[in-house]
Amino acid sequence: MIRSFLTTILLAAFSAGPLRAEIPASAEAPKAADAAPVALADADGPPEHQGSRRVVPQGDDGVILLHARDASVHGGTLRYEPIEAKNTIGYWFKLEDWVSWEFTVAKAGEYSVEVLQGCGKGDGGGNVEVSAGGKVLPFVVEDTGGFQNFKARVIGTVTLAEGKQTLAIKARTRPGVAVVDIRQVTLRPAEAKP
Repeated sequence: MIRSFLTTILLAAFSAGPLRAEIPASAEAPKAADAAPVALADADGPPEHQGSRRVVPQGDDGVILLHARDASVHGGTLRYEPIEAKNTIGYWFKLEDWVSWEFTVAKAGEYSVEVLQGCGKGDGGGNVEVSAGGKVLPFVVEDTGGFQNFKARVIGTVTLAEGKQTLAIKARTRPGVAVVDIRQVTLRPAEAKP
């Protein structure tokens, strides 16, 4: 019943002809100065695989929260999965694919790096590297029983200078079907407690 109702509505909408909107000739185009500037990080993956790519600001509490939705995806199959139950960087089948985030640091210092990762049953054991602040932090992906069963893991610390920074995650090995799903990375001032 609902299906026939929706079909009727869609048929009525499409049979009415093309939708038209008229803009008065006197209407002014928006000025570039009126638009809020949005800095976007570079990415070479397909547009439909991208997160927002915005440059993430440091929070008032000093924490820098790098959500999957803000990532820049590099490669062919890796992508941001926006479905609420997922909200992750997934489809990590190719080792040449990688992900990055750009962010600003307001206060230089040492930061702990926490990765919120998920991995399918039997697919754990991949070697992955997180790089930021000139340091590479390797970690082994933990099998969490499902790609959307996320586990927070502190993998080390990095020293970050004030200003714009980049954090990248690259896979080095893939023993299973896919490497890992990454929901977020949290950079927390080393003196702060979670």
